[in-house]
Amino acid sequence: GLRVSRTPVREALLMLENEKMVECSGNVGFIVRKFSAREIDEYFAVRKVIEELVVSLVLERITESELKTLRENIQNAEHYVKAGDIRNIIRYESEFHELLYRAAKSDVLFETISGLTDKFLWLRATALKMPGGSTQSLSQHKKILTAIESRDVKKLRTLIRKHLTDARKKIARATRLLFWGSQ
Repeated sequence: GLRVSRTPVREALLMLENEKMVECSGNVGFIVRKFSAREIDEYFAVRKVIEELVVSLVLERITESELKTLRENIQNAEHYVKAGDIRNIIRYESEFHELLYRAAKSDVLFETISGLTDKFLWLRATALKMPGGSTQSLSQHKKILTAIESRDVKKLRTLIRKHLTDARKKIARATRLLFWGSQ
């Protein structure tokens, strides 16, 4: 076992319940909750709006140091995609987006997105686990970085929209496979 006392585990479960990531189900205990197709669509709609704002702020505010960190992130992600290490793929994919949010240098934006991070992580992990998901996402991150480096706002917006649309399609496919008929 992990040798963790019940108190921190209980507190973690209560936090996850508060964030609507798990549900307390009578005598079964805590179970990971399923998101409805409508909820998933709404999370993606919110993320699309946030990412639109991020695009303009990032192009205006990103530093050379932050660009270097994004390049390193992509190299690390590439290593783990080749190795098939899904835990680290998810880690670096999530970090890529967090780096962009931080590069926007907006405390309000970061505070807003931080409240949704767990849901986005769950959705991202679902998409990345689909066949070809991590390879496609990495390829899109590379193109996003190139558009940022060249300060091409139109191309960047197009790439971000495609990135989100493709992720949503993978989640729809995963949801049909995992929860057929429960939506």
